[in-house]
Amino acid sequence: MSDIEVLTSHFGAGIFIGIIYVSWLLRVLSRRMGEITVMRPYYYGYDVGSILIVIATLSYIMQCNAALAQQPAALHESTFVLTTFYFPLALGIIINLAVTLIYWRWLFLQQ
Repeated sequence: MSDIEVLTSHFGAGIFIGIIYVSWLLRVLSRRMGEITVMRPYYYGYDVGSILIVIATLSYIMQCNAALAQQPAALHESTFVLTTFYFPLALGIIINLAVTLIYWRWLFLQQ
């Protein structure tokens, strides 16, 4: 990483915090819609997805701090990055997307 990438890398955490906020907002709206339409409580999936995104965010911040401090190299290994950042992030977003489609598919399938 170049110096400017290391110094500005912490700004990316705001994007993940925004994703968590949108997930919380969709959870609240979906819960309310589920109560009105008497659906099963699928909105708990948002909690699982948000926890996985929080894990990915913490891993991202830890990797940025390690790059800023120029140590330890173990935090930049591909296995660690895949298991603590990319996999939880992808799985959390997929879970949130699936729950969103369950509650809001009527909006997407309008003809």
